[in-house]
Amino acid sequence: MNLKSQLQRLPFLGGTSAILVCETDGFHLHGAVISRDAGKLKIEFSARSDATEYRTAVKELVSSLREQGWKGRETVLLTPAVFSTLIELPISPGHPRTALQMQELIRWEIEPLLLQHATLWSAGQTLLALGYMNEEQVAAVLERQQGKSGIGVGDDHGGAYSFKRFCELAMDMGYIDQIKIDECLARQSWLRSDSEDFSCGWAAQEIVRDEAMGEEAGGHQWLVSGANIGMMRQWESAFSSQKVVLNEVYPLVGCAVELADITPDAMVLESMHGLVSGIRLESGTVAAIKTQQSRSMAVLDACLESYHDLATPGVGKVYLAAGGEASAELLQRFGEVIGREVLALPEHGNEISAGMLGAATTLLLKNGARHVAGVSVRGPRPPIFKRVEVRAVAAAVLILMVIATLEFSLYVRKDLAQAEHARTAEAKKEFDAIVASAQAKVDEVAKLQEEIKAKEQELAKLMARFDFFAIELPARMGFVRTLLNELVNNVTDDVVINAVEETPNLGFRIAGWALSETAAQQFIQSFKTAMAPLEMDVTDPIVRAQSGRLGLLGYDIHFRLVSIRVSEPVVTAAPAPEQQARRKRTR
Repeated sequence: MNLKSQLQRLPFLGGTSAILVCETDGFHLHGAVISRDAGKLKIEFSARSDATEYRTAVKELVSSLREQGWKGRETVLLTPAVFSTLIELPISPGHPRTALQMQELIRWEIEPLLLQHATLWSAGQTLLALGYMNEEQVAAVLERQQGKSGIGVGDDHGGAYSFKRFCELAMDMGYIDQIKIDECLARQSWLRSDSEDFSCGWAAQEIVRDEAMGEEAGGHQWLVSGANIGMMRQWESAFSSQKVVLNEVYPLVGCAVELADITPDAMVLESMHGLVSGIRLESGTVAAIKTQQSRSMAVLDACLESYHDLATPGVGKVYLAAGGEASAELLQRFGEVIGREVLALPEHGNEISAGMLGAATTLLLKNGARHVAGVSVRGPRPPIFKRVEVRAVAAAVLILMVIATLEFSLYVRKDLAQAEHARTAEAKKEFDAIVASAQAKVDEVAKLQEEIKAKEQELAKLMARFDFFAIELPARMGFVRTLLNELVNNVTDDVVINAVEETPNLGFRIAGWALSETAAQQFIQSFKTAMAPLEMDVTDPIVRAQSGRLGLLGYDIHFRLVSIRVSEPVVTAAPAPEQQARRKRTR
């Protein structure tokens, strides 16, 4: 048994032997407890919930698994809200950056793609997936919302419709009722949240070479995934309420690639719940990936489109994973159309999907396979030997070794110490009398020093309070009063200030809202000019379209106010010469 197998037995080093793998398409929640047994995967328990509210679905699922005998606490979730793609970064897999640096670089690259991916869960698409509206009705509502009324050009109601939400307008047009709207909003909460921030996961797609061989300059391929942080927090809270820890989230389609034989080069297609993923593998790494929605077209057509977009002459085996009773028929028809053999990935019928089995393979068998990039719910984790718990164990082992060494050394020196003790005992008796008299005088001096020190500390506290009330507090009040006056002077009728917040590291943060982009820019510029005499500057200004109070369309305003004097605090005034002289005299 090697060291790696021993380390995997420790929980904090990833040696999990069983895990709950959950899967959702936004309408259902399916989970299965999968364990590792002699290098193979075994399905212990499975459950399913069709509850409308995701928290209720989690509760029903976990309760059912507990009743079947599951006692674990860890889970992962496959959801279509996670987006995966392949990007090029100027970072070698052999010399990766820190987790925070990698996070920021990847966020910059995939943010537009992730925002576009989030539109798949709009109200119109959700109602379409629920079967409450058809494509013609969705298009009609969008046209009415954009002012393209069917009444004709010049319809006076076009402007009013643009201020209504999709569901409200669809109800006004008679397509849906309030009950269907409530279900639509509940379903949307499965896949999105009000938060705009997102987190990333990544996996290098190049083999790390020996440094002695050198490394080529240029870009390197990385498989990355992104997920909305608010969405992950919602699911984490739901599982936490059932005493289950949600570790990572994975894309709904794409995990099945871990079940394929990647030698020689291969292509893996996976269709699940209206999404189709295509992944081309070359030399054991992901060379291309494409994910698309298949609700508006037949599954076969979507698979063919992905195949023709990714196929190359060197592609060897072609795999297809599709859940449902029609998977065998789809596999046969797909092979007939492309004129080659199409292999099926392992599956267990309705008990578990190929994607769930692929995620379990990544976590339990391959221990960090790089063909799937999950997103950690608690953010990217540092390397094993940089984790706090691992360092704590290493420190404890080191301390035990030091203690053992000291114990052995003390045992060897014990006899020598006993002989030396007998010799010094006599000298000690003579020395004790001298020490006793000297100690009395030392105690008197120490007592006087403690009294002097207490007086000095008391005086220092009084001086500090005097400085605060006499200098710092007036300067602080004057600065804040000036700041508020300048805000009042520069705010126009088209601008509203929503928040003024001061943070220890970022200075003042001011948030507002304007009816027009011009009013927002003018307010920022005029306020920046007004604060220049105070040696303050406006940084990180952001003006973006955002609905405001009463649903009015306008522009959200955010900027920070920082001091130009980098070496001085924003509101701390230098001590007056009289105060400095007084401090010197006191000392």
